[in-house]
Formats: sequence, structure tokens, C-alpha cells
Amino acid sequence: MGGKDNNQNSEKLKKTIKALGLAVGILLIAVILLSIKFIPANQDSEANMENEYNFLNPARQFYNHQNLIVNFQPLRDFLDQFEADPNVSIYFEFLNTGASIAVHRDAEFYPASLLKVPVAMATAKKIERGEWRWDNKLVLMSADKDDRYGTLYREEIGSTWTIEELIRRSLSDSDNTAHFILVRNLELEEINDVYDHMGLKDFLSTSGYLSAKRYSVIFRSLYNASYLASDVSQKLLTFLSQSDFNNYLQSGLPENITFSHKIGESSEPNVFLDSGIVFSAGRPYILTVIVQTRPKEKAEQIMKNISQEVYKYVNEYVEE
Repeated sequence: MGGKDNNQNSEKLKKTIKALGLAVGILLIAVILLSIKFIPANQDSEANMENEYNFLNPARQFYNHQNLIVNFQPLRDFLDQFEADPNVSIYFEFLNTGASIAVHRDAEFYPASLLKVPVAMATAKKIERGEWRWDNKLVLMSADKDDRYGTLYREEIGSTWTIEELIRRSLSDSDNTAHFILVRNLELEEINDVYDHMGLKDFLSTSGYLSAKRYSVIFRSLYNASYLASDVSQKLLTFLSQSDFNNYLQSGLPENITFSHKIGESSEPNVFLDSGIVFSAGRPYILTVIVQTRPKEKAEQIMKNISQEVYKYVNEYVEE
């Protein structure tokens, strides 16, 4: 009897194992079929869309259609009034589409403190390469001191400052002393590398003058993170957005609008500059204006008027 019962139990166990195997097999087949039905279908759908619109800008899917402005003729008509004044250079670029307007595109001026941005970028590049760290400290020396902009010149000779703080002061406060400390610790080739990347090869060894259009390339590079990594570009644009200089283009913008920019002033020959990115909701744009005139208040008013009109058009325009 015992042997018979054992045989029966063995048969039951085999049947159970067989049934479980069959169930598992059916389950695996179901999973495979579902995978074939859904996952590749989505991939095929995406591939079909790419093939269907392979001549179109792939970035279009990230923008609201209403923010892809094409018609800038009314704004161009407004800015054309400055064609009669050779002492004004303007460059506007709508970053969503690349549409641009240039007034006196070839008129070049001394960029003054706008040169601090490429120096900050050269410094940040050394950090990216692992040669420096943000918390490394540099020494303030007597030759670095300059009292025209910033407050670092008041500090003691021999005091040390982190590279991050020096870059922040140079960009946010336009601090000349912080800028000169950075320049002294950089090689000329490292600064030239920034200009070469921007298509401004040999800039430092030639006239040292720039038009509004040529300088704007620097801000486009930061926006696209094409020279520096994304996190580093973000850091520099954040510092530039903290600038307290609101008497030029900033004065024509609403208070709640972020403007990452750099101003410059040169008493000889009375040149005033402002360049940056206006982060208008869904419609960011670069605006650079250079004015050579006197008194300073006249330059401030010109920049304010230009900034107001550009912002108004960009934000109120609706495609018909």
C-alpha cells in the first residue's frame, strides 16, 4: 500500500509542476505580447514622427507655438530710427527662433567692463579642467587695487578671496579689483581661448573694439552652455542676474523680470554699454546696446526707451 500511495503522490507532484510550468509559460507569453504591442508601438510612433518631420527643427516640440515669433518688422521699424545716429549700436536676438535685428552692426566701440565676462568664463574653464576649485583662494596685491568700481580695493593687501567670490564680485558688482586679481592669475592663452570659441580670434591682439552684435555671441554661448558646462553657465548667469546696475537697459524692464547682464562705462570716449539676456516668460531674448554720447543721462534715456519698446513688443505680440 505504501508503494502505491508514493506512486500516486509522485504523479500528483508531476502534474502540479507541469501545471505550474504551463501557467508560467502562458504568463511569459502574455508579457512578451504586451511588450510587443505597446513598447515598440510607442517607439515606432516616435520614429514615424521624426521621419515625417525630419526637415523641421526638433526643438520646436519644447516651445509653445505662440512663443515662436517670426514677425519682427514693427520692432525693426522702431529701431531703424537709430540708423541716423552712428554713435548707437544695437543688437537684438529672439532666442526661441534666432530672429535678430542689428543697427550699425559693424560699428565698434571699446567694451570696457563687458570684458569681465570672458575673463570669468576663462576662470571657470580652469575649474572645469580641474586645475582650480571654486573654493581656492587668490591673494589681493597692491597692483590689483582699483577704486572705480566695487569695494574690494578697500581690503588689506595680502588678504585672500575664493575664486567663486572674486567671480561673483566681478560680474555682479563689476568690481575692478576682483577682475584684476583673476586676470593676473590667468594665462593670456586661456583668455584668448574664450574669444577664439566665440569667433573673435585675435581680439586681444588687435583693436580691442567690438560691435553690439559681436559681443552678444558671449551671452548666447552662456545661454546655450556651448563653452562651459551647464551647471557652470548657470552659475555665471545667476551672478549676472544679481547686478544692481539698473540705470541702463534694466530701467526699461518690469521689476519682476530677470535680466542677466553686464554694464560697461568708459569716460574716454564717453561710451556706455549694457548687454544681457532678458528672461521674459517663454520668450527670452538677448539685447545689447552701446551708446557713445554725453552726458551720461542721455545714454541712460536712450537705453531705457529701447529696452521698453523691445520688451513691450516681444511680450505683447500675438501671431495672427
